[in-house]
Amino acid sequence: MARQLSPEAQARLAAARAVAQGKPLPTPAAAPGQKAKAAPRQGSAPGATPAPQASPAPASKGSGIVILALLGVIGMGTIAGGAWMTLGRRPNLVGATATIQKGLLTGSMRGAEGKKAVAEVIRNADQMTKAELETARKALDEEWKQCRDEAIDAFLAAPESERPRLADEGIDRTIAYRKLRFGLSPQAQEEKGRRQKPPKEDDRRKLFDRYAEALKAQSKKRGVDLPEWQ
Repeated sequence: MARQLSPEAQARLAAARAVAQGKPLPTPAAAPGQKAKAAPRQGSAPGATPAPQASPAPASKGSGIVILALLGVIGMGTIAGGAWMTLGRRPNLVGATATIQKGLLTGSMRGAEGKKAVAEVIRNADQMTKAELETARKALDEEWKQCRDEAIDAFLAAPESERPRLADEGIDRTIAYRKLRFGLSPQAQEEKGRRQKPPKEDDRRKLFDRYAEALKAQSKKRGVDLPEWQ
């Protein structure tokens, strides 16, 4: 009777046969009553005991609250900064007023539009500083003088049939200037407007006087109260 091989001998015999046939080594079966050992992890030494894995630490409630608080502060700072940049900018009142003044004096704003423009100039003046008001008044006087000189030359160079129309434009321009000047300095000017200084040059003074007389005559025909010229 042949002697029965032990399980260990049978395993070694099976391994030898597998090597001889070029087959992979069979996984050794666990002995009865024994649990199969887990295969070692890749990269670990055979027989080495794997290190126990550390369980993830629970998130700290205190640190989460701090992070949320910081995010809230940053968000509020961003909103406040944007609001300051938007609301903190003052509009360019002097530039806007100069544009309106030019439109009124050149005749591009008339009727209802002209009335709204004058009202806007007054509103701008209420928000201006003393220095801004002075700058706006100087800009108005320069624009007025330029328009007036151009109107004088155009009036005297025009044929007689065109002069009443040009005189009407001059009257409207003078009235607009009076309103603008009064709007920019309501406490310093009378309702009749600012007295105009005629040019110092004799030749220019004569042209100025002729144009002023023509406007006065035309204003009487229209029944319009013309502001003082000089």
